[in-house]
Amino acid sequence: MKFKLKQWAQIAEVISAVAIVLSLIFVGLQLRSNAQATQYASANATNASISSWYSRIANNEQASSIFWSALSSPDSLTPAEWYQFVLNMHALMLNLQNSYYLNAEGTLDTEIQNSLAVIVAGVRDQPGFARYWEQRKSIFYPEFQAYIDAIMDSEVQVSEGLYEDIIPNSNDQD
Repeated sequence: MKFKLKQWAQIAEVISAVAIVLSLIFVGLQLRSNAQATQYASANATNASISSWYSRIANNEQASSIFWSALSSPDSLTPAEWYQFVLNMHALMLNLQNSYYLNAEGTLDTEIQNSLAVIVAGVRDQPGFARYWEQRKSIFYPEFQAYIDAIMDSEVQVSEGLYEDIIPNSNDQD
């Protein structure tokens, strides 16, 4: 049985159509895989950035002391200490703003964003954080301002004394 040129052309069209469908399926799988890889990379970068910030504060006794004093009793600080606190807090808030927008675009998992919101919820009642936010919130994007304001106005409770629990009582003995 001999095929005519027209029949060969029809067979080629069918094979081409199947190849295109298979290619589209492969591209779809690759896009899904790339999206997951992007989410994992964003989660890792966000966690690394926040961890680095915490480590820089924690591993510097002066910075830790100033930061704690600024949160709990900002009036006790010198202008230079308040300035140091503001810069450190601003670095943290820029990280949080970045994660907010990564989450909004779907690049960062919502669970990670929710865990980062606990950072703000944990300090929202501290006088130093409230003062910082009122002084500096205008330099952040409006959507992020509204997000932080919503956390601050929220009734959701975090662990009581989230940060106080890690500060040893001066009466504690080793």
